[in-house]
Amino acid sequence: MRDRIGRTPHRATAVRGSLLMIASVVVVVGCIPPRPSPSPSPAETAPLVPSASEPRSSAGTSASVGSEITVDAALLDLLPDEVLGVPVRPDAATAAEIAGESSIAPFVAAIAVAAAFGPQPSGALSDYVVVTVARLRPGTFGDLFYRGWRDTFDAAVCEQSGGVSAHAETDIAGRHTFIGTCQGGVHTYHVHLATAAGDVMVSMQGLGDGSFAERIVAGLRE
Repeated sequence: MRDRIGRTPHRATAVRGSLLMIASVVVVVGCIPPRPSPSPSPAETAPLVPSASEPRSSAGTSASVGSEITVDAALLDLLPDEVLGVPVRPDAATAAEIAGESSIAPFVAAIAVAAAFGPQPSGALSDYVVVTVARLRPGTFGDLFYRGWRDTFDAAVCEQSGGVSAHAETDIAGRHTFIGTCQGGVHTYHVHLATAAGDVMVSMQGLGDGSFAERIVAGLRE
């Protein structure tokens, strides 16, 4: 799939948008002013100290817990295998690029990337979705982190098309979903999953009448 993406500029831009989001999310979170709260949640105040007992995936390697990000293809098991008959394929090369971002290693334990591209008989980009799945380290997730993650992802994705024009929230198949809209019509989607293995972020960018991203949210497995 890496070759397929590289042959079409729009596809390459879609994947790089996810990479840019991951690389800069720590900076954005650090710039968000703290909100007054009489009882801040432990997830927002606890130091980000990785657990020594954190499981390691057989799909990647890590020299020491907290120092590297694992490329874990098993994270893609959370996604449906296809949308409207179009396969959701892994992009291990892009996931490896993200895993090399040492600045986010204290926050992200494992990463995986996948995408689905619809038929394009006219040669123009039609339905597509790019999915970034990240398992966070213990103690990372909280309201401030989630807000920073969403805002940075949306800004990176929409940078190529005039910026972010709108934000919305809705429930899709019982999962609370944050949706961003770019000036050019691309949409972003964010879902937080509290899995047995830890907090997982599923963030997507997509376009097209087939609503690939919405169908992926509806088909998420926990």
